[in-house]
Amino acid sequence: MKKLFAFTLALALMLSMTACGGNANKQPSSSEDSTYEDVLGEDSSIEDQQPSTDEEEGNEETTPPTDDEQETKPDSKPDNNKPSNGGNSKPDNSGSNKPSNGGNGSNSGSGSNTGSGSQDETKTYSGTLPDLINAIYANHSVDLSLSDPTAVDLSNSDQISYYLGLTDASKLKEAYYSEALIGSQAYSLVVVRANSAKDAASVAQSMFDGINQNKWICVTANAVAAGAYGDTAMLVMANTDLGETLTTDLRAAYASAVGGALDVSLDRVDTL
Repeated sequence: MKKLFAFTLALALMLSMTACGGNANKQPSSSEDSTYEDVLGEDSSIEDQQPSTDEEEGNEETTPPTDDEQETKPDSKPDNNKPSNGGNSKPDNSGSNKPSNGGNGSNSGSGSNTGSGSQDETKTYSGTLPDLINAIYANHSVDLSLSDPTAVDLSNSDQISYYLGLTDASKLKEAYYSEALIGSQAYSLVVVRANSAKDAASVAQSMFDGINQNKWICVTANAVAAGAYGDTAMLVMANTDLGETLTTDLRAAYASAVGGALDVSLDRVDTL
């Protein structure tokens, strides 16, 4: 019995081992393989999604600095608001600042200032200045003993001032005078030829303003008249005791002698 039992046990053991060996050689099914591959695929996807260490280091290196770390760069644009030096800052020389001599030189009394306001450079007096003085007296006589027309020395500043009332003769070509021979009679007539009609008008005004009416002893020429025509000008002064309108009458005689309306006409009578 013991031998039979041992044989049976040995046979059962062999059969059991044979069965285990058959199961060990059996291949896995396709479903099992598919499941295994899916698991492997998921692992591979997970590995692909994980960033590499090199990429992370590159991203860290290219990270831009923060606002606090950035330095403010100076503005290199030119300042267009600065004033330009092209202007000329410079001031305007087109105007004249010189005082005009057009005012009346009278200290008191009545007077007039008339004229065309423009000078015709083509108007001239063709005769000589002594002829002009004689023509004036021919048009209006003066009841005085008078000197012949006498030239003023334009190089002599005393004569220029005494007879003409000017400080210089730069605008004149020539000048003549006629005065009373008796020193107690305040009377004087002068005629001049200027460089141009414009100069003649200016000289007439300057003589009218600058003449010394008290150059005689004890007498004064309180009436003064002046005029200009073309390149000539005249000045006459006298005491009104010699005639209330003597000076303006002689200026009218001058206008008749030169043959036209005067460019400048000035006169005044000062109160004695």
